[in-house]
Amino acid sequence: MRSRSLVLLLLVLLSGCGYRDFQQLDAERQAAWAALTPLYQQRTALLTNLLTASRPLPGIDPAQLVRLAEARVQAIALPATPALPEDAALLQRHTAAQAALGAALAPVLQAARRAPGLQPLSGQFDGLENRITVARKRYELATQRYNSLVDSFPSSLTARVLGLGPRPILGDPQP
Repeated sequence: MRSRSLVLLLLVLLSGCGYRDFQQLDAERQAAWAALTPLYQQRTALLTNLLTASRPLPGIDPAQLVRLAEARVQAIALPATPALPEDAALLQRHTAAQAALGAALAPVLQAARRAPGLQPLSGQFDGLENRITVARKRYELATQRYNSLVDSFPSSLTARVLGLGPRPILGDPQP
């Protein structure tokens, strides 16, 4: 009888603890990151085509191509892995590398838009950059929802018991 009362008491106490919400929001956050990862990889792959096609074109400064190639190398050095969003320092370095890549890409894309042979490739980049922006926002929103659950009462008590803490946010994509 006493054990039944204890189980019933535990069920009543745990019914509003938010454990299910933590699981759901963390899965949502991980899915948003999983949607963002291939977009970064696709951008890196398209950069190879752009760098190869841009070299012989007039109006594209070779120094810009060098900066773009260096930014690409830095972005490849910090790949978007499933474990990356759990490490705040690594995520910040990854975000900075992606922002530097975007900044180096912008002037080369402007020149590529004017080149008749590169217009389809620049169109692919434009669409991809839009998809990256949308996916980043989805990830940031999912992370913010998770973090607000961690910080709100009474789920903050559950988070503390389970050892859950706030997750790092991507931050500002601008360099």
